[in-house]
Amino acid sequence: MTTERLYIEEIQTVLPYRDPRSVKRWCDKNHVRILSDRGTKKRFVLKEEFEKEIERNNRGESSGNHSAVRVMKKKKNTDLARNYKPQGENENKILSIFTSLL
Repeated sequence: MTTERLYIEEIQTVLPYRDPRSVKRWCDKNHVRILSDRGTKKRFVLKEEFEKEIERNNRGESSGNHSAVRVMKKKKNTDLARNYKPQGENENKILSIFTSLL
């Protein structure tokens, strides 16, 4: 029985991460085992495990409701941005430049 491998570099194209350390963190958080052959530094995961976790995350079965938390944080950040009042002269200039671009 052969199992297909997905190397960390390949996973980076699927997940929205540029850094391999972020991919490793995602795998740890989602209980996907990171493996390597003896004597090599090349890390990989089993394709079946990875795809199973991707499907589970897409359905929203991950621990906690992360999508609701993201929406709340985004709403809070946009509210803060709208109510921001510049403190100094330089901030006023930059804010006026950005608002004129919109």
